Amino acid sequence: MKFFVPTLRAVIGLTLLISAGMALAEPRTALVIGNGAYADAPLRNPANDARDVAAKLRELGFQVIERLDADRQTLRLALREFEQQLRQRRGVGLFYYAGHGVQIKGQNYLIPVGVDIRQEFEIPDEGVDADAVLRAMESAGNGLNIVILDACRNNPFARSLGSRGLARMDGPVGTFIAYATAPGAISLDGSSGRNSPYTRSLLAAMSTPGLGLEQIFKQVLVAVEQETGGSQVPWVASSLRGDFYFIAPVPASPAPVALPTAPSLPSPVAPSPDARSSEQPPTVGGDPGRPVMSLEPDMAAVPNAGFSISRQSISLDAYHRFAKATGQPAPPAPGAAGSDYPARVTWKEAMDYAAWLSRQTGAGYRLPTEVEWEDAARSGIGAHDPSGQDREWTCSEYRPEYQGQERRCVNSLPEAVAIRGGHWRAGADPLSADLGFRLVRDR
Repeated sequence: MKFFVPTLRAVIGLTLLISAGMALAEPRTALVIGNGAYADAPLRNPANDARDVAAKLRELGFQVIERLDADRQTLRLALREFEQQLRQRRGVGLFYYAGHGVQIKGQNYLIPVGVDIRQEFEIPDEGVDADAVLRAMESAGNGLNIVILDACRNNPFARSLGSRGLARMDGPVGTFIAYATAPGAISLDGSSGRNSPYTRSLLAAMSTPGLGLEQIFKQVLVAVEQETGGSQVPWVASSLRGDFYFIAPVPASPAPVALPTAPSLPSPVAPSPDARSSEQPPTVGGDPGRPVMSLEPDMAAVPNAGFSISRQSISLDAYHRFAKATGQPAPPAPGAAGSDYPARVTWKEAMDYAAWLSRQTGAGYRLPTEVEWEDAARSGIGAHDPSGQDREWTCSEYRPEYQGQERRCVNSLPEAVAIRGGHWRAGADPLSADLGFRLVRDR
């Protein structure tokens, strides 16, 4: 009798295929709404946006409920159907809305087609509460929910009724909410092409294999910010507990298993004195106690302040060492960048780097508060761009008026982070990926 014994390569390959199949086996359900045929303030792109997003989601394995130019009753019935399907199928739920949306006193409303709204007080009766989407997902007991709002588009309707833009919403644990623009701001419908700038960038990012949800919307942020000249900055709020991929990473082919062979050992050769001296690590500024490859940045004590700050922004080389050690993605180096070129990353990536460096070295590194950054600049410590174009993260929350937050670090992801450069201050979306950063260490 002959027995079939699978090779190690076959077993590994089968395991990878099963894993990939399991990643795609989780049910995916989506509700896609595109409202543009408004009587008073029509929009040209939402119907196209919804059609294209629905087609893309079907391509990616979603069962899609699609409604175009939906009135209030149609929208409510579609939401009920969505909740029922989620309850039956569970898995991943996704809601996409393109059209008008307004906020009143911090509450967001999606505007159906065919409504007759003359005064602000009528909006709660004529519109659909955006929180109803979150309640439907929570009611279904779904574990992973994605809400994408390409709403609050530039139009006279949103400016005349309700507050400017949408307000930030908080969903249940396991929810990812993406806005086409920052809370309180407006987004663009798009003057050319069939899609809005936001949805066009979203469709492109969703088609890239191996990108996690956060990475997708980071790409969307960068693309929209560039296309709109910085006038529109997308926003996200997340309480996800795991990773989600529209297209799962392609598993790498296992390396062939080499048969063991008897090694041939070379004769030992004693290193020459010159060779031994060349193996000594080069040093910074002639200081033999601090080699170039040291993880710790070059720090300077700020006079009468009780802390030290890195003389320069953390370099791309240093950030790449962190990325390699932790498996995190790292920004590519520009063509002519030297070893000291600053790393341009998101606020959370800068915070993660500081936490990692603290674990590696046993020292307490963190981002500077806004006041600490300013104190260091005034003391003449560190290389700052004399033209004032440098943009660096702090750990402080940004508010237009100083209210004490500039003296402390935030404990959770803020809506806006204080950034500094030269002699100016501003606020930035934590997901912006084009800012450098320094570290401080308490003495």
